[in-house]
Amino acid sequence: MRKRKNERRRGQRKLPIVLMGVVTYLAILGMLFAVSTPERYDLRAGQVSPITITASKDVEDTVTTQQLIDDAMAAVQATYQLDESVEPAVLEALETAFDGLEEIRETENRSGTSLMTTAHAAVRDFEFSEKDLTLIRGMSDETASSLRADTLAIVESLYDTLITEGSEAEALGRLQRELTALDAYTDETIDLASRLVGTWLKANIVLDEATTQANREKAAGEVEPVIYLKGRNIVRSGEIITKTQIAMLENLGVLKNTHSFDILMYAGVALLVLLTMVMLVTYMAIFEKDILRDPPKVCLLCVILLLTCGVCVLVQEVNQFLVPVAMGVMLTTLLLRPRLALIVNIALAILNGLINSGVSGSFSTSLIIIVMTTIISGSLSIALIYNKSQRLVVLLAGLLVCGSNMLTTLAIGLITETNTTNVGSWALWTGASGLLSGVLCIGLQPLLEWLFNLVTPAKLMELSNPNHPLIRRMILEASGTYHHSIIVANLAEAAADAIGANGLLARVGAYYHDIGKLKRPMYFKENQLGDNPHDRTDPMVSAAILTAHPTDGVALAEKYRMPRPILDIIQQHHGDTPVIYFYDRCVKQNGAENVDIDDFRYPGPRPQTREAAVVMLADTIEAAARTTPDRSIEGLEALIRKLIRGKMDDGQLNETPITLADIEKATEAFLTVLTGVFHQRVEYPEMKIPPKKERRHEAEAEDEREDRDESKSKGRRHARD
Repeated sequence: MRKRKNERRRGQRKLPIVLMGVVTYLAILGMLFAVSTPERYDLRAGQVSPITITASKDVEDTVTTQQLIDDAMAAVQATYQLDESVEPAVLEALETAFDGLEEIRETENRSGTSLMTTAHAAVRDFEFSEKDLTLIRGMSDETASSLRADTLAIVESLYDTLITEGSEAEALGRLQRELTALDAYTDETIDLASRLVGTWLKANIVLDEATTQANREKAAGEVEPVIYLKGRNIVRSGEIITKTQIAMLENLGVLKNTHSFDILMYAGVALLVLLTMVMLVTYMAIFEKDILRDPPKVCLLCVILLLTCGVCVLVQEVNQFLVPVAMGVMLTTLLLRPRLALIVNIALAILNGLINSGVSGSFSTSLIIIVMTTIISGSLSIALIYNKSQRLVVLLAGLLVCGSNMLTTLAIGLITETNTTNVGSWALWTGASGLLSGVLCIGLQPLLEWLFNLVTPAKLMELSNPNHPLIRRMILEASGTYHHSIIVANLAEAAADAIGANGLLARVGAYYHDIGKLKRPMYFKENQLGDNPHDRTDPMVSAAILTAHPTDGVALAEKYRMPRPILDIIQQHHGDTPVIYFYDRCVKQNGAENVDIDDFRYPGPRPQTREAAVVMLADTIEAAARTTPDRSIEGLEALIRKLIRGKMDDGQLNETPITLADIEKATEAFLTVLTGVFHQRVEYPEMKIPPKKERRHEAEAEDEREDRDESKSKGRRHARD
């Protein structure tokens, strides 16, 4: 049942955690898009440019590149191939055509229409004029035969010398010239033969389109695109803007009168931010599962990321090297966990590197400086702040980041820059970013602590102040409980430090673990002055009063906005152990069969953390040690081991991540503290102290000193004489 409830709670927590992750991703993406969107200009071809525009990244001159490609393709010679099937087909068609002419010539006394009807099919589509028909019918057998032979011979010779596709008209001209050169035919006859041949003449050297296109594409592929490298001026102030320049500006997305934008750049930024978030979540899923499953802590981490990126975007307006990236690393170390801060440091280095690139418009030396200073200085600040609770340490971390940033910037500047004039200025700005990070962290830490009610070293130090209202109330209203809590705190802190838990949290939790007793202080033995109200109270009622104090303590602590870990210690410091004394009384009064021991148990739950476990053990041990008659080292050790074994046998430590080795270390720590509390003292002898002598008047004493000095001086003079 408990397992199913835990699984249900985890399922309910996943949705808000996922939503917070999506919102954080979109918010960071919006910031990056805002700083990455280039300034747009209202420019047109032919106007004088009022400004100089520099390429923010490599951009292709597409107009010039396309012109070079067109020229290269036009320079490629066409490729032709011989079609051997053309010549036989054309000669056969011409033979058939001349057969048709012969048939027309031999037919007499028929109209043109009837002639065309009876003529051979090969010449039916040829358009004969009346003049052509008259010429054909009047042609002699010798002329018709020689015309046929000469025409076919010339066509054969044309094909022997090859007829290229597109040169058919030139071939017909050659046919006419050769027929004319024979001086045997009239112009009308030559024209008729030329038109007849032109009807069927085809080129036998045809264009190889596939090969020609392949050669042209190869030539186009060999053309190097014209690229304007990042940092090169596309348009200079005062010069006439050309269409070529307008095309490049459109590709960069810097023109107002177009809807173009650099979709690839935006896609790249979105993908890189997504990968950064996946890296962070993956690390937490492996090494920081407890934080990833805690919605308030996930929300705090998201707020730190957004705050850091937002402040960096604003500070970029002053100087791109002033970004206080280390602020986010310090806050993560102080408010969450140092180990988590290491991966957050890398994520912030990437994100703020992108912010810097968006502002400067390029990936350059400034990007390298931002990323490297963040990684190096952020790691050093984590090492300094780790396990420190003083606010001054944060300022010292800022000074450390300042020095580290300056040295890192100088190193990178000497490596990447030939002109080191600006490197010193960069170093000063990055140093200032370290100081700004420390100041902002000091200012934001208390605000975030209050907003998320966090348990940090600084917060615990504040809660341990004796002037806290709840501690003051215990001192005045339940002094016995207060003194009991002080000893329990000493025991719990020593044990927690011994097993590697949070000793400060255990101490502060012990201070407040019994504040529920403020509701009915006189019902608890340590606050009673002789009268015990339990003597006249039903055992079940007495047990109910005692077992209610953890719940009453949580309610009271919530009014003072105590952090969740403190509330857990208050709620869990008794687990679900039974109040044996009143159970025994009730059994004696009513019989064992009429009493349920569950009615005498604390409400729980059992301790879930090592800090809650050591507070439970310290509370039990302190109460028992007060009443034990044997306070020798051996007796106290036996008592401690007996009490711890009892808690283990009752299952009170089953749900806490504490090991047997931890139990042994805690036992030794408890014994050390208890032997100091119950150490033996020497007996003071009874004797009468004599009265104190009265002091003489200061003036008389001064006179005596002067007389002695004078006597000594006379003695020395007498000795010399």
